[in-house]
Amino acid sequence: MKNFKAVVAYDGSRYKGFRKLKGKSDRTIQAKLENILSKLYEEQVEVISAINTDAAVHAKYQVVSFKTPSDEHNADKIHNYMETFLPDDIIIINVEEVDERFHARYNVTTLTYEYHLWKSNAKQRPLFERNYVKLMDKALNVIVMEEAANRMIGEQDYRAFTSNSKVKNPVKNVKDVKICETDNEIVITISANGFLLNMERIMVGTLIQVGLYERDVESVDKAFSTLDTTNAGHKAMAGALCLVDVTYD
Repeated sequence: MKNFKAVVAYDGSRYKGFRKLKGKSDRTIQAKLENILSKLYEEQVEVISAINTDAAVHAKYQVVSFKTPSDEHNADKIHNYMETFLPDDIIIINVEEVDERFHARYNVTTLTYEYHLWKSNAKQRPLFERNYVKLMDKALNVIVMEEAANRMIGEQDYRAFTSNSKVKNPVKNVKDVKICETDNEIVITISANGFLLNMERIMVGTLIQVGLYERDVESVDKAFSTLDTTNAGHKAMAGALCLVDVTYD
């Protein structure tokens, strides 16, 4: 038995997320990867991801690990086989054999997401980007968004920023929340040691509402002090969110 680490990228538009769904179609990233590996080994192979991305969320850099039932194939063979049979919207960037103790999820130190907002006053409508951005119909105040973003940084209880009311471990360490503005876009980048269900999308939704003056900056502080979801924002649409980096010690 060998343990492998692979870096995967995908356009999540037509998938129901990364995690395989019981009793449903294979329209998930995990199911696609496992089906191909299981055909290669003629035995079931389980694929574990660094994080379970939601339906329609994309990844430029997702990390997975899997243990093979035999030692007959090396990393190059696995890489080439998967690239041959995967659909065009999923690619394998690289595959490498790793120590048997490596686990794609348990060993993560930092996960980074980007969220792309297309400005209402952009010089042009998005063309190639149109399926990967949220179109804004009103102007956003980036300055107040940055103030709200700074209040989200740190090791805190993020229970107000999740759609899972029964979360067991709500404390996460958000290492950075950056907001970068270009002529056409506002890009929100969030890095943390982990995310609760929909946490990144609710954080973005909160920042959007602050930028539109639909919510006060102080509501972020109130969300943390009360742990009440009504003090956080809406869940931002999935299609503008992309996992861009995963790091390990």
